[in-house]
Amino acid sequence: MSDTLLRPRRPTRAPADEARRATRRARVTIGVVAGVVIAVIAGVFVLGLGGSGGQPLGPTSTQPDGAKALVSVLREQGVRVVTTDSLAATRKAAAADPEGTTVFAYDSGQYLPAASWKALAPLSAHTVVVDPGQAALDAIAPGVSAGPELDGTLSPRCDLPALAEISRVTGSGTAYTVTSGASETLGATTCLPVSGDKAFGLVQVGSVTILGASAALTNQSIVDDDNAALALTLLGDSSTLVWYQPSLADLPEGSGTLASLTPGWVTPGIALLAVAAIAAGVWRGRRFGPLVVERLPVVVRSTETTEGRARLYERSSARVHALDQIRIGTIGRLQRLTGLSRSSRVDDVVFRVAGLIGANPADVRATLVDTVPRDDKHLVSLSDALRDLESATARAVATR
Repeated sequence: MSDTLLRPRRPTRAPADEARRATRRARVTIGVVAGVVIAVIAGVFVLGLGGSGGQPLGPTSTQPDGAKALVSVLREQGVRVVTTDSLAATRKAAAADPEGTTVFAYDSGQYLPAASWKALAPLSAHTVVVDPGQAALDAIAPGVSAGPELDGTLSPRCDLPALAEISRVTGSGTAYTVTSGASETLGATTCLPVSGDKAFGLVQVGSVTILGASAALTNQSIVDDDNAALALTLLGDSSTLVWYQPSLADLPEGSGTLASLTPGWVTPGIALLAVAAIAAGVWRGRRFGPLVVERLPVVVRSTETTEGRARLYERSSARVHALDQIRIGTIGRLQRLTGLSRSSRVDDVVFRVAGLIGANPADVRATLVDTVPRDDKHLVSLSDALRDLESATARAVATR
């Protein structure tokens, strides 16, 4: 007995084993995809809801940058705090008692145009504007400009009686510079100096107080140093405080942008989804390498391919396609028999064959090209006609 017969055969996998392997692969894929989806949702949740409770300096926000602690203390001191998110609502809230009302305005989204800022200042006896932009400054305090950022401990060093008992203020924000003309014309008073007394964390122009040290009002910093005393002094001097944070309702019609009309978590959420999609594509994407020639472990007879195609043609009733394959082979052999090149046209083959066997070219063309099989029996007869045409041509060539 030869060594070949004694050699153990490689075990083949049963269909059931293949099905189980496919199921396991599918489960792993589904698990990974589910993990990515959960990670994306969690990321969006963290990015989008991390500031749950309101926007910066929001009167109901319990986040470190919120101001709920300050609002609660003001209410305990007997100040009636009214929150608004539009200029119309602010005007209505301050209209009942303008002389006994302080308006607190913080436009973090830069919604208010210059005309609205000009209309805001006369609504109450005292207006406190936090971190205003240059457009707001030009409207309510000409000659005051945004300066460098401030951070650290500041001392009032000014002659405002309201700040006489305050010695230290901590917090970050924006410092403001004041031109000499503004100081003389508008009677601007500056406090909380920084940068060598050239910029200030608080500027008062008439009934408008511009506060750049905005972090002193937050939940995180309100208990530090004299921050609480500063906040109560600025915001607790009236019986009513209107806490105004402009919103989309204050935008002039047609001035909204896509960024301003979508929640803040949309952009980071889309970015996170894009990163997840790219990661999934890199992980699961097919990477095609060079073609590898591998010898089959068995010998496949050429007739199996022909028979397999024939069964496919029969199953789909593709008689015309099957006959075309036979005709292509016949025309190629007729080209070689008659001495024509492989690039010669079918009509050249028709006339050459017709001349050799003495047949009508129309009949030869009908056999080679034009006739369409009606059924299987007609297909077989046309195949026989092609065989007979090739045999007659071979005999004619042999006798010449």
